[in-house]
Amino acid sequence: MAQRNWKTMGGLSCALLALLCASPCVLAATPDSVEIGWLKLLDVKGEKHALDGNSRRAGTVFVFMSSECPISRQYVPELNRLHAATEALPGQIAFYGVLADSTLTRRAAVKFVDEFKIGFPVLFDASGELAELFQPDHVPQAFLVNAANAIVYRGRIDDLYPEIGKRRAAPSSRDLLNAMTALAEKREIAIARTAAVGCPFEANDARDETAKVTYARDIAPILFAHCAECHRPGEVAPFSLLSYQDAAKRAEGLTHVTESRLMPPWRAEIDHGHFMDERRLSTREIALIKSWAESGITEGNAADLPPAPEFTSGWRLGEPDTVVEVQAPFEVPADGPDIFQHFVIPAQNLKDEMIVGMEFRPGNAAVIHHAIVYLDTSGRARARDEETPEPGWKTSGSIDAGITSMLGVWTPGMTPRFFPENVGIPLDKGADVVLQLHIHPSGKVESDQSKVAFYFAKKPVTKVMSRNPLLTGSLAIEIPPGEKRHKLSSTITLPAGLTINSVFPHMHLIGKEMKITATLPDGGVVPLIWIKDWSFYWQDSYVYNEPVHLPEGTRLDIEAYYDNSAENPFNPQSPPKRVLFGNDTTNEMCFALFQAVADDPTGMKKIGPAMMQSMMQQWNAAPISADARVEIMAEVVKLFGRGRRTSAAPAAEKAPDGQGK
Repeated sequence: MAQRNWKTMGGLSCALLALLCASPCVLAATPDSVEIGWLKLLDVKGEKHALDGNSRRAGTVFVFMSSECPISRQYVPELNRLHAATEALPGQIAFYGVLADSTLTRRAAVKFVDEFKIGFPVLFDASGELAELFQPDHVPQAFLVNAANAIVYRGRIDDLYPEIGKRRAAPSSRDLLNAMTALAEKREIAIARTAAVGCPFEANDARDETAKVTYARDIAPILFAHCAECHRPGEVAPFSLLSYQDAAKRAEGLTHVTESRLMPPWRAEIDHGHFMDERRLSTREIALIKSWAESGITEGNAADLPPAPEFTSGWRLGEPDTVVEVQAPFEVPADGPDIFQHFVIPAQNLKDEMIVGMEFRPGNAAVIHHAIVYLDTSGRARARDEETPEPGWKTSGSIDAGITSMLGVWTPGMTPRFFPENVGIPLDKGADVVLQLHIHPSGKVESDQSKVAFYFAKKPVTKVMSRNPLLTGSLAIEIPPGEKRHKLSSTITLPAGLTINSVFPHMHLIGKEMKITATLPDGGVVPLIWIKDWSFYWQDSYVYNEPVHLPEGTRLDIEAYYDNSAENPFNPQSPPKRVLFGNDTTNEMCFALFQAVADDPTGMKKIGPAMMQSMMQQWNAAPISADARVEIMAEVVKLFGRGRRTSAAPAAEKAPDGQGK
């Protein structure tokens, strides 16, 4: 999409300009909402802007601009003032300019932004992603999007031009400012739509999209925004994607992995929960990669190339209050299976603290696939460590130490963030941090010594997040060999209201699908997450864009499916064998862990027993064999513990508490 070339209009009068501009009274058809929540776009100078923050603020402004349209250029000072005005509004408003002219190079866009001293981020919509979503008809034209992605205002900036070509000394109606203020103050927007005044923004139907796709303009911004976090030297991905040569020789492979949505790695379905850091490509971005690969992998104009992305070398959340580190370098062999190594690290806090933020830093990003951070106040982790001669201990996936106090999960590309406002997790004096590292051998001997930074509350925390996540799921797992779609279900009704911050689904190798929904007391259904194509090697903790409140009486339902057939390429048993609940990767699990804040301090004390009762009711009613029950309970004791590590026999008749100590 492109607007007219206004370079030839320097000497034209306003009257002639009026003849060339479209009538301001024509209101073009535009969408009522836009899905921007998982877009990642570069501004003209190459800085990445993830738009998933829109749901956490009052709204976002997008102003389509032009470097050539006289009216658009004259509005720059007013747009700077409007951007500054957002700082004083009670509800946060983000403010972006958009340049979507297909004839404008990025280098020229940078020059325009610098010359006109534009003080807000200007997104370089190189391939028309935003233009396709918003369908602007003029430049300048403003769109105000609320937290639910509905367009609540579209049109002119103000009435500075009551008629095209006639400019007042000052506007009498500040349409965009009025709309922003009303949205921030949670008032109805009096005028939600006006006719934009300026130069026509035209879709050039004659443009040959395939021939126009180049690395510099179209592909590099996608790779820099979505892929470079992992695909760069020293990171976990096996190759870099920072140069044309890197991408060109892999064009066919990039097409395959993006069309199949293997990459970027993100398993959750769209609109079944809305999460931070969603690693998705839009349909348009996927099509551009394919077009580029099929049309000759053109490098394009160097003036269109964004600068290479820069990555923070220090702690991204700022100076931490304390840092804990694996106490000695861990040697990673050159090859062999993936390693799940657990390390016990004293937290070293001199008094009880309240954690409000956490940041993990891999010692060697080339081998760390993901990390899970736990807390232990029971001493079980130290006892488990003492059973092995090496630092820490290995498992095949589960922690196997009776610890359920999970602080968080790190995966490559994840942006560290503080907990929601006024939320903290208690850290007792003398507690241990337990770090589970999923390590992937790289082909040569490597060494890792990872770290975790903690940030403590500087003022009283009003909402305490339980160290013991809300754990739902089923222990009654007995999957016959050859069964292609074995179903497991689990239900719990919450005896207290709570707010969930994240969800961590968990299955093993033959898991295929997990869907979690909440049914509210009034019958309303809230989709929490749905993973249709589960992968044990791409587990993640999914942090909600906005914490989800579930009132007392809400029913949580888990529906999971397993493929224990010979056709499943991830089945570790050939031929297939019976699979039971257990800690080894060749066993199975069916859990969802939620980080939760109860509505009142007694809430989690009610939820723990309710979870245990729910699991035991399902356990007692499940049609599983007697020998399977004995084996499963032995694994339950290993996972949840009984205050000490003990044999399975005495615990076989006991109910799992699932909440640790």
